[in-house]
Amino acid sequence: MPNRVDLEMSVEPAQNEFQTAEYLSKKCERLERQLVREKAIRLEAEDIAEHGLRDLFLSRERLELLNRVSSFANDCEEPRDALQFAINEICEAAEWPVGHALIRKGPVGDARLEGTDIWAAQDQDLSFPFMEASRTLVAWPCASTPGRLFLETKPTWVTDIHAQSGFTRSSAAMRSGLRSSISVPVIMGHELVGALEFYQTDTVEPKPEFLELLLQIGIQIGRVFKRRKHADILRENAATDSLTGLPNRLAFEKEVRDIFDLEHQKSDFQSALIYLDLDGFKLVNDTLGHVSGDMLLVAMAGRLQTIVNSFKELTWVEYALLARIGGDEFVIIIRGDEIEEVVKDMAEAVHKCLHPVHRIGSSNVQAAASIGIALNGPEYTDPQELMRDADVAMYEAKSEGTEQTVTFSSQMRTAALKRLDMEADLRVAINTSAFELHFQPIVSLGDRKLVGYEALIRWQRSADELVMPEEFIAAAETCGLIVPIGTWVLREACRAAVRFQTASASETPLTVSINVALQQFQQPHFVSLVRDILLETGANSQWIRLELTESAAATNPKQAKRVIEQLSAMGIQVSIDDFGTGYSSLAHLQAMPFNTIKIDRSFIAKQFENSADWSFVAAMKQLADSLNMNVIVEGIESEFQQAELESLGCQFGQGWLYGKPKPESIVIELLENS
Repeated sequence: MPNRVDLEMSVEPAQNEFQTAEYLSKKCERLERQLVREKAIRLEAEDIAEHGLRDLFLSRERLELLNRVSSFANDCEEPRDALQFAINEICEAAEWPVGHALIRKGPVGDARLEGTDIWAAQDQDLSFPFMEASRTLVAWPCASTPGRLFLETKPTWVTDIHAQSGFTRSSAAMRSGLRSSISVPVIMGHELVGALEFYQTDTVEPKPEFLELLLQIGIQIGRVFKRRKHADILRENAATDSLTGLPNRLAFEKEVRDIFDLEHQKSDFQSALIYLDLDGFKLVNDTLGHVSGDMLLVAMAGRLQTIVNSFKELTWVEYALLARIGGDEFVIIIRGDEIEEVVKDMAEAVHKCLHPVHRIGSSNVQAAASIGIALNGPEYTDPQELMRDADVAMYEAKSEGTEQTVTFSSQMRTAALKRLDMEADLRVAINTSAFELHFQPIVSLGDRKLVGYEALIRWQRSADELVMPEEFIAAAETCGLIVPIGTWVLREACRAAVRFQTASASETPLTVSINVALQQFQQPHFVSLVRDILLETGANSQWIRLELTESAAATNPKQAKRVIEQLSAMGIQVSIDDFGTGYSSLAHLQAMPFNTIKIDRSFIAKQFENSADWSFVAAMKQLADSLNMNVIVEGIESEFQQAELESLGCQFGQGWLYGKPKPESIVIELLENS
C-alpha cells in the first residue's frame, strides 16, 4: 500500500515537467530570433554583393573611359581634336545625347568662353536649333553655366536648365528637348582654357563619381592645351625654318608688316606677294617617304633662293625675301618699280627652275608649283589681307591644273563672298528641307538587269535654281553642316527604298546606295542613328548600301572597322566609294569588312575605242577579287566601255549609258510600268 508521500507526489505534477516546457519554449524563441537574424544577414549580404558588382562594373567603365581619353590626349597635338574625341567618347559611354565644346578666348580681364563647331548629337535634326545657338555663344564670367566655370573651376550639374537664371539658350534647348546639363572645365594648371558641356533630355540628379571622372578628363585635355602653348612659344622664339634655313612664317610676317607700313608712308615703289605650293608633294611623301620629301624641299628652297637672289640684283627691284611658311608652301615678298611685270617674270622663272629633275636617293622626282600673286595697293589696310588674297589666288591656280600662275582679282573676292552667302543659305535650307533626291540606276553588267539606285542630293536654292552637289557639298563640309544634311539624305533615301520595293515587280529587292560624309561617319551615335531611321521608315537593312570614301575609312581605321562591322551585323552593305582617287593602306583595306569597291569615273572617262588602257581597272578588279568584294564601275557612257568592263569581270555598272539621275516620282513611274 503506497504511503502518504507517494500519494501526494502522484497527485501534483513534478517540478521538472514545468521546467522542461518552459525551457523548450524559450529555446524555440531563441531559434526563431536566430533564424530572423540569419535571414537578415543573408539578405544584406546578397544586397551588398549585388550593389558591389554593379558599382564595380560602373567603376571599371569609368576607368576605361578615362584611360581612352588620357591615351588619346597623350598622343594628340591639337586641342580641338582632343575636345572632339572626349565629346564623342563621353556621349557614347554615358549615353548623354548632346555634347559641345567651348574654347577660351581673350586675355585676363577680357576672358570669355566661345562656342565652337565641336559637337556630338544623337539626333542631328532635333538638336540643330540648340547646336546653332551654341555655335555662336559667347560666355563671360557669371553665375550661370558655362560662365560660372571662370569663378569655380569644377564640374557643375544642373538638373533643370530652364530654371537656371541667365541661361541664354533656354528657348533653343526647349526646342531641342533638352533638360539637364553638365559643364566641365578644361584646366591647364590653374587656368581655364576651355569647357565641355553635355545635355540630357530628362531631369537627372547629380552623380558625384561621374563629376569626378569628368573633372579628371578636363585635366587630361588641359595637358594638350599646355603642349600646344609650349609649341607656340617655341615657334614664336624661332625665326628660322629648321629644315631649309629660310625665314619661317613668323619672321616673314614681320618683314611683310614692315614693308607694308613703309609703303603706306611713301609710294616710290610697290610690293607684291607671291605664294607657291608644290603640286603633288604628298605623293612624294607617300611613295618615297618623308625623308625624301624633306630632301626635295631643301633642294627646291635652294633653287628658289637662286631665283630671288638674281632678281635682287636688278636695279628696279629694291627688296626681295623668300620664306617657307609651312609644309610645301613658300612665299616671296618683292618690292620695286613696275612690280606687275616683275612678278610675272619671277613666276615664269620659278616654273623654269623647277623643271630639271631632282635626284632623291635612287629616284628621279619632277617638281612643279602652283603660284598665286597679290599686288599691294590702297585697298589693303593690313598685310594679312595681302597674304590671304595671294593664298586665294594660289588655290585658284591649283584648280586650273599644274604649273599655273594666277593674279588675284576682285572677282575672286566676290567668289569668296558668294561662298559665305552659300553657307548662310545652306543653314536656311536645312531648316526648310529645301533638298531633293535624284536616283541613278545601277545595273548588272552581264544582263543589264536593274539591281538598284544611287541616291544623289540636289538643292532647290530657289524656284528656278537647282544646285548640284559638287557646288555646295564642299562648303557644307567646311562649315560643319554636312552632318544634318547627311542625316536628311539617309532618312529620305530609306523612305524611297521602301516605295521602290512596293513599285517594283522584281522578286529581287532593289538596293539604294547612300553616300556618307566623313564628319557624319565619325559621329559617335552613327550606328544608332542608322538603326533608328530603319525602324522609323520601315526600310529593310538589306536594301541599303552605304558608300564611304577612302579618306573616311583611313582617318581612324580602328573606329571605322568597328562601325562597319556593326553596320554589317545589321545586314547593311558597305562600299568603298571613288576607289583609286585617294590614299588608303592596303592593310587597312584588308581589315575593313567592305562588300564592294566602287571604281571612280575618272578611270573610265578617258577610255575610248582607239586609245583604251584598262590596266588600272584590271588591277583594281584583281584586288577586289582577292578581298572577295564585288565591283561597281561608275561613269559608263558607251557600249564599248560596257563590253570591255564586262570582259574584265566587273559585276555592276552605273552611268549615263543606263540612265541619268531622275527624281523619285519618275523612278517609281518607270518601275510600275516595267
